[in-house]
Amino acid sequence: MGRFHVYVTDQRQPSFEIERRILEEIGADLTLCNCVTEDDIIRECTDADAVMLDLAPMTGKAIRALKKCRVISRYGVGVDNVDLAAADECGVQVCNVPDYCMEDVSDHAIALLFACLRNVVLRDREIRKGSWNIIAKGFRVQGKTLGIIGAGRIARVLVRKLRGFDLREVVAYDPFLTAEQLEELGMRKVEFDELLHISDFVSLHLNLTDETRNIIDADALSKMKETAILINVSRGGLVDSDALLEALENDKIMCAGLDTHAVEPVPKNSRFMTLDNIVMTDHAAYNTVEGVAELKEKSARNIAAVLLGKRPAYPVEYVR
Repeated sequence: MGRFHVYVTDQRQPSFEIERRILEEIGADLTLCNCVTEDDIIRECTDADAVMLDLAPMTGKAIRALKKCRVISRYGVGVDNVDLAAADECGVQVCNVPDYCMEDVSDHAIALLFACLRNVVLRDREIRKGSWNIIAKGFRVQGKTLGIIGAGRIARVLVRKLRGFDLREVVAYDPFLTAEQLEELGMRKVEFDELLHISDFVSLHLNLTDETRNIIDADALSKMKETAILINVSRGGLVDSDALLEALENDKIMCAGLDTHAVEPVPKNSRFMTLDNIVMTDHAAYNTVEGVAELKEKSARNIAAVLLGKRPAYPVEYVR
């Protein structure tokens, strides 16, 4: 047995050799669990010195039950499934990996955008049924306006990649950045409503918080162009699902490309499944060979640093 016990709450990857290699360097053993609920975490991770967390709910109840735990390292950028207040109360350091998968998620946003623009999924599906010369409107990227909501790391890479497509302009809504800062990044600062009115493509790049939950609601969708495309590679909770369904079913916007969803997996009986003007993927924007390896290494090194009494590279600070 190692001198530290590290637990992986939920196994979304087939291999954990990268984590094992890094943790073995500090004398830590790794235990793989399949936690879905807070009670699963409490039952399976009770003697954890550290937890590597994916999608399981790390609630206050779960955190308080882990009496030895010193660090929770989230596999990813968002920490909305971690009770940060409880972690702070219990002296548990929360970490994430905010700078991984920028290339991967921005690539995926572009893939969804082009699939929507050119009806790629619909055409593939109809060809497989035996159809040809399928009637479906396609649009070019050139001359369009891209609207960025949340101009963070991934959004900036996305803008860099799309510049070569001769967009009309890129506008951004981000209350934490000045007009001058956004201009340096190749974006024009606008207010939220203006972005919705003028954008042909609206791409979401926000963490999920009380303030951002359902930021795209019925009112927001009503302000978008009928030819607009909504892209979400951030968090499903940013979009009001019922409002989006109503907008898509009634052609209030043209299409949506979603990698993240309010309910995951998307239920088989979801009305989204019946729509042709939506492209869905399975929360996989991060999932490239290179991106996953980067995530695993950085997540494990967060754990190793804290257990050795060092400051991790990516601490999440709780703001009281």
